[in-house]
Amino acid sequence: MKKALLILTIAAMSAPTLHAQDDEGVRLGIKASPNLSWLKSDTKGIESDGSKIGFTFGLVTEFPIGAEGKYRFATGLFLNYAGGKYKQAFTYTDANNAVLTKDLQSDLKLQYIELPLTMKLMTNEIGYMRYFGQLGFGTAFNLSAKSNFETATVDQNGVIGGFSSFEDEDVKDNIQPFRASLIVGAGMEYNFSGSTTVQVGVNYNNGFTNLLKKTEIDGKRVKLLQNYLELNLALFF
Repeated sequence: MKKALLILTIAAMSAPTLHAQDDEGVRLGIKASPNLSWLKSDTKGIESDGSKIGFTFGLVTEFPIGAEGKYRFATGLFLNYAGGKYKQAFTYTDANNAVLTKDLQSDLKLQYIELPLTMKLMTNEIGYMRYFGQLGFGTAFNLSAKSNFETATVDQNGVIGGFSSFEDEDVKDNIQPFRASLIVGAGMEYNFSGSTTVQVGVNYNNGFTNLLKKTEIDGKRVKLLQNYLELNLALFF
């Protein structure tokens, strides 16, 4: 968390310098967006178990392409809190030799530094409003990963003795350090005065890199993807 805030602080201190060089319509702003994230499994025996509410905030920057500014390269530096829930089917034999199955649940709480690389296509101004579509890629680097999860207790003879629950366990070693995604979005902007503009939109962030690093089921590596839907709120100065 301290490293993430340091990076955002350095970027914020650089903002006045960038704004002073804004001769071609470069825009700087602040983004604060709630999100709803969930997990998608491509592996038999493990499946999504619900969604989580998260939050993204940071600095957003747009660079115009062409004289009219209708096309923009949109990027930024964000601190993203997201996660997801999943469950793994665990089959075991109890003391009476009965074969049972229990869902072992996991609740992931993840923190990333994000750097999106997108193109933003804007309409002409209609009154004080402009509408836009957005498409591109997301790159994110994991800062922390904690989990509430259940696991089977196995004795030295390999017998299942019961199940244990853990809370806020550090699982960063089992999370991929890099996440790549596809970003698709749309929204509108309202210009108050001069360069002061409010942006409201919706982004869909579809992850396509495996979230987990070491988890296996029956000798096969688990593939778990993270997606989220974001209410895109930003203020440009």
